[in-house]
Parts: sequence; structure tokens; C-alpha cells
Amino acid sequence: MLKKKKIFVAGIWVILAIGFSQIIRLGSNLILTRLLEPEVFGVMAVVTIVAIGIAMFTDLGLWQFVVRHKDPENPHMLNVVWTIQVIRGWAMFLFIVVLVVILAIGNQYMPSYFHGIYADPRLPMLVLIAGTASIISGYASMASPVMHRKVEVGKLELAQLISQFVGTSVMVVWVWLYPSIWGLLLASLVSAVLHTFLTYYFFPFKHQFVWDKAIVKEVFHFSKWIVISSALTYLFMQGDRLLFAAKIDATTLGVYSIAFMLVTTVTGVAITLASKIVFPVFSAQAHTDRQLLKDKYYKVRLYLDFPMFLAAGLLMALGPLIVQILYDARYHDAGWILQILAFSVIGNTLSLVSMECLLALSITKVRMWVMLVRTVSLFVGLPLFFNLFGFYGAVWVVALNAWVSLPLTYWSLAKNSIFNFLKEVRMLPFVGVGYALGMLVVSFFT
Repeated sequence: MLKKKKIFVAGIWVILAIGFSQIIRLGSNLILTRLLEPEVFGVMAVVTIVAIGIAMFTDLGLWQFVVRHKDPENPHMLNVVWTIQVIRGWAMFLFIVVLVVILAIGNQYMPSYFHGIYADPRLPMLVLIAGTASIISGYASMASPVMHRKVEVGKLELAQLISQFVGTSVMVVWVWLYPSIWGLLLASLVSAVLHTFLTYYFFPFKHQFVWDKAIVKEVFHFSKWIVISSALTYLFMQGDRLLFAAKIDATTLGVYSIAFMLVTTVTGVAITLASKIVFPVFSAQAHTDRQLLKDKYYKVRLYLDFPMFLAAGLLMALGPLIVQILYDARYHDAGWILQILAFSVIGNTLSLVSMECLLALSITKVRMWVMLVRTVSLFVGLPLFFNLFGFYGAVWVVALNAWVSLPLTYWSLAKNSIFNFLKEVRMLPFVGVGYALGMLVVSFFT
């Protein structure tokens, strides 16, 4: 059993790291939006979702496998998992090369099939260079899952912050001197190199290539549903920009990306806490009495739901004001988009911790079904509402998409004796509280 003091200290570390990370992210974004045109962010959004897509379509759940393992510090097991990770990194790059060839040939010989940003001549080379980060990250040590299982995350968060700060600093200086999209690309490569180095510098992990059929089989048995669910998660999380890239211009997508970045500043806090703290805690208690796990689950929900729902209400009220204060007139349309996307904060929060709880119980199949429901509803609803109501209607589809799978999530919790409807929704009134507070602020400025 993990000590409460250790969990508390780890939580403080993660919260501080999230705070500094978001400051770096938002600060650099404010600088870059004044140096670059909105269309640059639209093109870069596509490059990013392609790189993320390859990563998630090849996700084997290696991090979760180590965290859940009965002996997470076993050197032999860690070497085998590290070997799989390196192979995956090279495989990801090969997939990217194939995709780049398809993009290049398609734009050259079948231009009528490539629309919007997909027809941008810079895209193939940008995607190829971004893909090299997958090779670099594949060589990172197994420090992250091992230390997270022990809930000792201080050095891990420091390594992440250092690599982010250095990469961002290089990016800002480059764009300042040579304003172009290539500076945005450079940041990810610098961060990947430095973070991989720090996973060895800060921790005494040394790896060698080892292959053990029994462990490999165990990994793939654990990850068989994670692979599918990760692919579906990608389509759900990035599908909006995949579809928008073919329907709207780069400038509009760049403005949308700004609003999306701002809303993920909020949801990112919950996601990071859930994966880095909540999941290891649930994993350590997964084999205890189910009632104790249920009590722990709703205690965590109490602490997480309150600030997230309050923040959602504030965003609904303050969206346009926040954008007007932070950005120039070229980006002001991001304000109403941010207001609508705030509804996604509520839907994601309602299901986030439950997914980590079920994963800790090794119930991985339900995540696949949840993501399948969300993905289908997105890829059916977004084009339909775009044609009926335009870009405005499509944004509402994105905002409400996380809500459609809640019945399935609640059914899974109930099936595993972890469900209380009143406790699931008890903090929802704080959305209204946040909205009321936000409107008070708006009235003060108008």
C-alpha cells in the first residue's frame, strides 16, 4: 500500500510541473502568435496530429504494462520492454516515411483527391522531419513507469520541464530570427533529444537489447485491447482537426487550434494527474477489497471534479474575454470556439478517472468500446452538422462528443461494483457557480 504522504508529495510535484509547463506553453504561444500568421498554426496542427496518430496507432501500452507489473523493477523484464520500445520507435518512423511518400505522390499526380491543408507542398517534408522524434524517444529509459509505480515523480517532472523549456526557448529564438514554420518543428526534436538523455542522467537505468518470448507474449496479451483503444482514442481526440483540415482553410484551423490549446490547458491538468498519480494509486490497490477501491475512486473524483467543473463554467463565461486579452484581432474568433469547447471539459472529466480505475483492474476492453462509440459519433456527426450548420455546428459536435459514451462507462463501473450515480454527478452544480463568477468578471470589464 502506498503511503498517503508519498502520494501527497507526488501530487504536489505533478501540480507544480503542470503549472510551469502550461506557463511555458501559453507564454511561448503568445509570443509566436505575434510573430507568425494564423495559417502556420493550421499547417503545424496537421503535422502534429499525423505524428501523434502514428504513435497512438502503434501504442502497445508498454508504460501501463510496467506500472501494472507485479515486479516493476525486474531488470530482465525492463530490458525486454525497452527493446520492444526501440523497435516500435523505428517502426513508427518507417510508417511515417510511407505516409510521406503517399502525400508527395498524391499531391503530384492526384491533386484532385487532396484538399485543404493536405495539398500544402511543405507538408511531406514537415511530417518526415517531425517523425525522427519517434526514433529518439524510443531509446528513452524505463525510468518513467518504474518511478511512477513507486509514486516518486520529482526527477521525472524536472526532466520533462527542462526538456520542454529548452526546446521552447530554441523555438522562440529561431522564430524571432527566422519567422517560419520550421522553428515550431525544431522544438519537438530538441525536447525529444534532451528528455531521452535526462532519463539516463537522472536515473541509474542501463539497458541492453534482450528478447524473451514469454515476456513479449505477456506484453501483447496485455496490450491487445490497448492498441485498438489507443487508435480509436486518436481518432476521437484528433479527428476534428483531421476532418477540418480538408474542409476549412489553414487560417481558420489555426484559430481553432488556439481555442483547442486553451481548453486542453485545463483538461491537461486532469489527464496528467489521472495518468501519473491516480492510475498508479489504483493499480497498487487493484487487488484489495473492491469496496475500498470504490471509496478511493469517489474520493479522487471529489477532489478532481470540483476544480474541473468550476473551470468549465468559467471558460463558458470568459472565453471571448480571455482571447481578447491574450491575442490580437486575428485570433478573436477563438473566443466563441473556446466557450463551446468548455463543454468537453465536463464530459471528459466525468469519464476520465473511471477509465483509469477500470484499466487498473486490467479491464482494457471497455476503453476500446468507449473510444469506438466516441469515434463513430464524431466521424458521423461532424460532417453531418458541418453540412447542416457550418463550422459552428461542427464545433458543437466536438464539444459534446465525450458525453455520448457515458452510459457505457457507467454500465462498466456498475458491472464491477464501482458505481454510485449521485456521487458521479454531485459536483456538476459547480459548473453553474463557475459560470456565474465568470459573468461577474465580464460585467466588470464591460
